[in-house]
Amino acid sequence: MRPPVFFAKNATATLVAGRPTSLYTLAGNPGAGTANTGLTGANYVSSTTVPNGIIYHQDPASGNSYLARFEGVSSAQPGVLLLLDRLWDCGPAVSSTSAQTITQPTLPARDANGATAGAGVLLAIETIAATSSTAAVISVTYTNSGGTGSRTAAFIDLPTAATNAIGNWYRIGLQAGDYGVQSVQSVTFTTDWTSGTIALVAYRLLAAMELPGTGIPNALDLLTGGFPQLYNGTCPFLVFVPSTTTATYISGEYLESQG
Repeated sequence: MRPPVFFAKNATATLVAGRPTSLYTLAGNPGAGTANTGLTGANYVSSTTVPNGIIYHQDPASGNSYLARFEGVSSAQPGVLLLLDRLWDCGPAVSSTSAQTITQPTLPARDANGATAGAGVLLAIETIAATSSTAAVISVTYTNSGGTGSRTAAFIDLPTAATNAIGNWYRIGLQAGDYGVQSVQSVTFTTDWTSGTIALVAYRLLAAMELPGTGIPNALDLLTGGFPQLYNGTCPFLVFVPSTTTATYISGEYLESQG
């Protein structure tokens, strides 16, 4: 067992019930992270240096790493706290309605099988700087984890005609029959945000933990959490799915087992 890693984040923006909020760019512990710019972007790897905004992970000297315990509490409301592995992101323009071609590097070998094919890898748009009051509509073209190209996807969490605060996390679905994303080829906003900054993020779910009520903690251990393997270079970060519109403070601890 490795020493516990404490995390604490203040979700200061007004939350929307049922809409995920990324805690990655918010201040706290770990400190605020930054997203890549440009349409190529870059991968996230913690093997040498832990990127800003990432919960501390260190590769084992030998053997493997596993999630042994994940504990959290919300100061103001119940919800679901997601532990995700950040694999890659890039910075599409928000004010263009033309197809934006993306030349994505090969993903790090951290999909559900510890490979680069993209099994279990999903996509989301993350708000880095508040966007305009527009209900944006997106279309993403990608290659699935089986190597089939020209797949298309759109928002699951639909943006509303209101200013999108920093940290808003809009999940993107998959075409029927797909299990994950190997690479993205293009992003098109058929209705765009006219201002603001966003990131297109490729990530993988590590754990999802229910926070049952205000100030009531919960935890996943090696049995209830499934003991998922944390492949070398894992970059854990948090997304919170709130149950109300109240801002909240999220804290907890993260423990790994290695060997």
